Formats: sequence, structure tokens, C-alpha cells
Amino acid sequence: MKKQIEMSNWLSSKSFNLKDEYYTPAILVQPILQYVIPNSKVWCPFDLESSEFVIQLKQAGHEVEHSHIWEGKDFFDYEPEKYDCIISNPPFSMKLAVLDRLYCLDKPFAMILGLPILNYQEVGDFFLDKPLQLLIVDKKVSFDGNTASFNNSYFCYKMLPRDLMFAHLQHNNSRRHFIPSRMINDPFTNSSKNKAA
Repeated sequence: MKKQIEMSNWLSSKSFNLKDEYYTPAILVQPILQYVIPNSKVWCPFDLESSEFVIQLKQAGHEVEHSHIWEGKDFFDYEPEKYDCIISNPPFSMKLAVLDRLYCLDKPFAMILGLPILNYQEVGDFFLDKPLQLLIVDKKVSFDGNTASFNNSYFCYKMLPRDLMFAHLQHNNSRRHFIPSRMINDPFTNSSKNKAA
């Protein structure tokens, strides 16, 4: 219980970390869509309504429940009554705490994380006794239009037909190909950043 309280403190507005706010572009949402069971109810726990996850999952025919700390729904305290799977891009600084809760919930999930974390000893220790699936995209996708320095892909549980899979992307979303997430222009996003500053 103490561990969850400590985790929850991070997700309060007082401890807001701008480095954790990267909004996933549409091109990086697309690879996971084909692995979501038709007509699923998907929980997107780090997303506003303008998130590309929410938009594209709805367009694919799924029911989506989104939640975000800025809307008063702390991931470590909140859980929808009914949902089939969890898909999002979690705050990087809390990756292991988020993953720990996800495994405790025991629902299929797909989380975008940087592949270099597999080099971290604590990450290796964490996954020693846990099943892990990877959906690796073949580009280092940019979140801000600049060339990305590492690959962000999907860390999954009970989502994929095989434990290791790859997906092709047409481009890396940088320079002339850059299309930002629509969440970046959300009025809620901008007002919350200003309050945290």
C-alpha cells in the first residue's frame, strides 16, 4: 500500500514532470491497432480525448475510456469498471511503477516505451519473472519533428500472437514528414502545463 501511495504522489500536479509529457503521433499508434480484438473496450490511462490513441481506436470501432491526472484520474488510484485492454504511452520516469501496476491488473496491455530501457539492470530484474511481448517498429519515430535518438516501441502483455513481432512504418515522422499529435493543441494540455510551471 505504501508503494502505491508513493507512486501516486508523482502523478500529482505538484510533482508534474514536463519530461514525461510526450504526445504520441498517429504513425506510432497505427501498428498496435490490428492486434486489438474487434469491438473492444480500451482504457487509455494517460490520455485526453484529443490523444491519437483515443481518436484512432474510436475510428477503428472500439469503445474507449480515457483518463489523465489532469482530469483528476490518477492511474494508481483509478480503474474503469469494465474494460478489455490497456493501451497508452506512460510517463517515462515512472515506467517500472506503471508496469508493476499493469501486471497486477492482469489485463492485456500495450505500452510505448523506449527500447534502450532493456539495457537497464533494474528493468531486466523486473522482467525476470514476467511474460513480455514486444512489437518493434522499424523506425525511430519523432515526437517533436526532430530526428529521434532511439526507438520507441510497444511493450505488451497478452496482446500479440507471438512474443516478438515487428512493424514497418512509412517514415519516422521527422522533418518534412512531421505530423504532431493532436493532443499537443488540447486547451487542457496547455492550461495544465502553465499551472505546473
